[in-house]
Amino acid sequence: MPRAYRLGRRAEQQAETRRRILAVALELYRARGFAATTMRMIANAADVAQATVRNHFPTPLDLAVAAGEQVLDDLRPPDPSILDGLATTHERVERLTRELIAFFERGEPWWSALQRDPELARAWAGVSEAYEQGFARLLGAALGPLADDPVAMAVMANAVGPPLHYALRGAGLSPAAAVEAQLDVVVPWLERRLAAADGTAGAAS
Repeated sequence: MPRAYRLGRRAEQQAETRRRILAVALELYRARGFAATTMRMIANAADVAQATVRNHFPTPLDLAVAAGEQVLDDLRPPDPSILDGLATTHERVERLTRELIAFFERGEPWWSALQRDPELARAWAGVSEAYEQGFARLLGAALGPLADDPVAMAVMANAVGPPLHYALRGAGLSPAAAVEAQLDVVVPWLERRLAAADGTAGAAS
């Protein structure tokens, strides 16, 4: 058997073992919580030795961070390419809002898990920070001329964020109706803000 083939097969097996460990860890985090999940439990559930788990993830925190990154990757957060070809702020904001809400709906089980499990939330702090940075860049790209307006950024972040969406869902709205309500909140406000900014620029010139 050629050496290159053996090395390739070994790499595939290692990647599959890593995926299995991550999948098991995520199941246990949701079922038991991060603090109550041990490396031994994960090894047993994944049917591997503890040494194998630690070979891939030296510490519980390393494993938790990798699991959080896997969750975020699986949820497919929107990226700036969703705004390609959209010329107006209104179009970009509407597209971003719909894409974000679809992302939030996909991730709802994990947002709920993080609210119940502060230890897991702390372990995933770095993952959350990376997401928030990407979220801010997306908002800026959607807002266009208002990207440097901190008030517009704050209004947009809260109007399309998970808390308002889940509050509307809890009040009985369907996901689609909640999206429309959020757009009804943010789009008119942004249009007024844009008009005011244009008026200020015109007066200054």
